[in-house]
Amino acid sequence: MLWLLLPSTSHAATSFVKANVEYGQFKSLFTLEDPVMMKEGRVLLPLREVGDILGLKVHWNQTQQRASLYGVNLEMTLQPGSDAAYVNKEKKKLQTSAEVINGKLYIPLRFVAEAVNEEVKWDSHTKTLSVGSTYAVGTDKGITFWLNRKNGEFYQAIGNKVPSFIGILDIRVEELRHLQVDRLSDHSSYVRLYEAVGMSALGKRSGQVFVKNGQIIKEAHFGFMGYYPDTNVYNLYDLQGKVLFTDGKHAEFLNHEGEVVASYNLGDLTGKEDEVYMIEYVTNYYMILREYGTQHLILYHRMREITAYVHEILPLPPAEKQFLEEVALDRNNEPDRELIIRFNKQEENTLLFLYKSKTTGQVDLYHFNLKDLKNDSP
Repeated sequence: MLWLLLPSTSHAATSFVKANVEYGQFKSLFTLEDPVMMKEGRVLLPLREVGDILGLKVHWNQTQQRASLYGVNLEMTLQPGSDAAYVNKEKKKLQTSAEVINGKLYIPLRFVAEAVNEEVKWDSHTKTLSVGSTYAVGTDKGITFWLNRKNGEFYQAIGNKVPSFIGILDIRVEELRHLQVDRLSDHSSYVRLYEAVGMSALGKRSGQVFVKNGQIIKEAHFGFMGYYPDTNVYNLYDLQGKVLFTDGKHAEFLNHEGEVVASYNLGDLTGKEDEVYMIEYVTNYYMILREYGTQHLILYHRMREITAYVHEILPLPPAEKQFLEEVALDRNNEPDRELIIRFNKQEENTLLFLYKSKTTGQVDLYHFNLKDLKNDSP
């Protein structure tokens, strides 16, 4: 909505083209939401797009008609129509001034990229921008975090400030652009990161970080291979306000102060220490896990400490049960995404699951009463 408050200007010596961005080690492509503005042979993009590509926080001051960009070791300000910008409070000459087009502030991409030591290339034939970017960034409720993908350096800023270094993470990512941030309180935040890279995006990396009073209190991460994504539940509402830390084999639930309120060795629950597990649903009474390698769904009753594979306790036809077991044994081919059991919802003591029958092709709804879960379940 802020862009609607900007006065528009018009310049004849400009053109606009739809473009893609080539990004990261594997040269992944994504299409820019807004067209690239070509002005005097230079590439300009909307302020928001520049921040998104280069991992910078952006701010527009309507009163002063001034744009600001914040990043690690960078504070830049510039104004529409001005031939100068301030980089870390030092005045710099712009070869192409920023312009307002259709209510959006277009700024010179290369000038900003060079200020953060990133390389930009423009291929006029393929209409593709090749952009280097060192940092992934994420923000929530006035707090922003930056992760240096190359060395794990982690930074934090509250409000519109240059970020401060707060530690080094163990996880390394290659193409991640955005961090998912939940500001839990005035002094604590929960940061999540996930990326899929490589051929067919088979290589997955997932991580979680707890920050309190500007310090890294806890980190967990894991990598895995396969077509399925990280399906762990991270929504604070679904977790009753707690946060999940998992490396795929262990899981801990923390409160907003960073205190561990529950801890599980997931391999102990199933007897399979070599598997990676996702936690897809959590209540005070039970958890629903997915065994990544087989894509089998698992029900664990937290209060009664009972574990059961869902396909073994549901009234599936014998042929369907056998099919699920056979598919799970074929580690060279993951199960079809439509041929797995999915948790639907809970109604009182009854859990509802969905399964698309291989025989009929129909999606059937199966009911299971938690009271029927026995210590001698398969």
